[in-house]
Order: sequence, then structure tokens, then C-alpha cells
Amino acid sequence: MLEVSVVIPSYNSARTIERCVRSVFESGGGGVEVIVVDDCSTDDSPARVERMAAAWPGRLRLVRQPANRGPAAARNRGAGEARAPNLFFLDSDTEMLRDALPNFLARLGEADAVVGIYHDEPLNRGLVPLYKALLNYYFFSRLGVIAYEVFDASRAGVRREVFESLGGFDPSLGWGMDYENEELGYRLCERYKQLLDPAVAVRHEFPGFKKMTTTYFKRVALWAEIFVRRRRFESGGVTSVGTGISSAALLVTVAAAVLAPLPLPTPIPTGLWLAAAAGFALYLWGYRGFFAFARRKHPAKLPALVGCNIFFTLIAASAAFFGMLRALLGASSIGDKFRHFPAAK
Repeated sequence: MLEVSVVIPSYNSARTIERCVRSVFESGGGGVEVIVVDDCSTDDSPARVERMAAAWPGRLRLVRQPANRGPAAARNRGAGEARAPNLFFLDSDTEMLRDALPNFLARLGEADAVVGIYHDEPLNRGLVPLYKALLNYYFFSRLGVIAYEVFDASRAGVRREVFESLGGFDPSLGWGMDYENEELGYRLCERYKQLLDPAVAVRHEFPGFKKMTTTYFKRVALWAEIFVRRRRFESGGVTSVGTGISSAALLVTVAAAVLAPLPLPTPIPTGLWLAAAAGFALYLWGYRGFFAFARRKHPAKLPALVGCNIFFTLIAASAAFFGMLRALLGASSIGDKFRHFPAAK
């Protein structure tokens, strides 16, 4: 019996799509179909999918978009082609763990939607991918199964009737920063129950240093614009209240340390040094669990991982400040898209 349709948007994914599709069938057994929605790729990824379909006749389908419209539209198209009562969305640069789909279906017995996590071992090598995988795994798994607000469509599933009742993803959101996931998740949680389950895990390819830096800044700046509108942190993950406070504390530390050596009237420099020390202590306290986790997993790389955390936390804090400033000045590029969600009281 067909239980779940896995929808994978694909754009120029020739290097990763076969690995992704194979992992789904290894996880889901006979109760799964895979729908790859090609978004006008210019490489040979569609041909690769068509060749693979011969190995899974009737269970792997390629759907071609008439124009490149981004992942939200591709996921909506795939959901419209689905035959199973449950949908699971997956990115083409991920690999499902063998128990991911069974765990998803089991958890769906008590929820309408289930969000998974990234495993702590990335699919690609390098310090930055390793850091990001460890960070995501720790912050998304540390609380266990919890109610969660964001529908992270790189590894999340939902009852098909629920998805259809919500009208799917909003393709009008500028794609590339994934905020169709936040928007759908917020709408979903107004009417239905969504859980984050660390037992639903996938491995992921993370970008290197340069792309990670620019993506971090852009994504966090946009998230801050939404935050000014909603005034709410997420219940878990890397955008929870704890990480927000710790990130702000590190930014205060750097700002105070830069200003303190300047020729300022006494006792301002002393106060600034105290602020820097207090801010750094608060930052360390907020990330103490992650540092302990990183030490257990990769003790020899702990100094480098702490360095990555300091750098990317500063990038995130600076981006949040920039995004909030834009929103407060009325220059938000995304906040108005979330105006129908009530602000926290």
C-alpha cells in the first residue's frame, strides 16, 4: 500500500540527485513513491532520473516545470502529482537515513505535520560543513520531540489533505532564502499540530566558507525583518530565544572591546571592558552545551569549531541588527509578506 509520496525539487542536481533518490527507497520500502520535479535544469539531471525510473517502475516519476519558478512552485507541483495520503519534502542535496520515513510515519500518528533534522555528519568534507552540521544537529535535537513552527521543507512531511487545505507553499515569496518554509509553517500551526522529531534525520551537503557567510547574513537579516513583525522566536532550533540572546551578547562584546581603548572620559572605558567581559561570559554560557557536544564528537577540532562559532555568530548578530534596522525604518523587503500573522502579545 502506498503510504507516502516524497517530493524532491531539482535544479541542476546531476551530482546529487541519484544518491538522494536511492536513499529514499532504502528508507521507505515498498510504501513510497518519489516525484522529482525538475525546475528547467540545464544539466543532465533529468536524464539521470529517467534512467533511474527503470529500476523503480511506477514508483519514481520525473515531472518537468514549464519555466524555472523556484522550489516553492516545484514542491506545489509535486504535491499535486502525488498519489499517497502523506507527503514528505526533501532537497536534492540530502540523503535520508534508513529509518527516517518509518519514523516520520510513526510520529504522524500524533500530529498533522512532522519536521526532521540534519544529521551531525555532513555529506561533504570541510571544517565549515562539519561545523554547520554539528550546530544544526545539536540545537534541533537537544529538546527531543517538541511543537515547532517552521516547516523546513528540506526534510519535513505533512498529511496531504492538510497541505491541500492550506493551499501549499506561497510561490510569491522571493525564492532562494527559503522563507516559504516559515510562512507555510506559521499558517499550518494556526490550525494544525506540527512536531519536530530528531528521529527523522537526513544528511546534507553544506556550503563552504564564502557561500555560508553570505547566506548566513542574508537569511538572518530577512529573519530579523520577520521577527520585528511577529516578535516571536521559534520554540527550538537555531532561532530560539537562547541563541538570540547569546548572539546579541557576543556582538556587544566586540563593540565594547573596540570602543574601550579609545580616549574616552573616565570611567567609560572601565565600564566598556566590564560590558565586554559580561557579554562574552553570557555568550559562552549560551553555547556551552554546543561546545560540550562538539568536544565529544570531534575533540581535536574543538578550537577550530569554537572559532567558526564565534565568526558565524557575529555574522548572524550583525545581520539581525541590520534586518531589524531595515524593518524599523520601513524598508523591510519581506516583513509585509507576514503581516497576516499576529504579533506576540
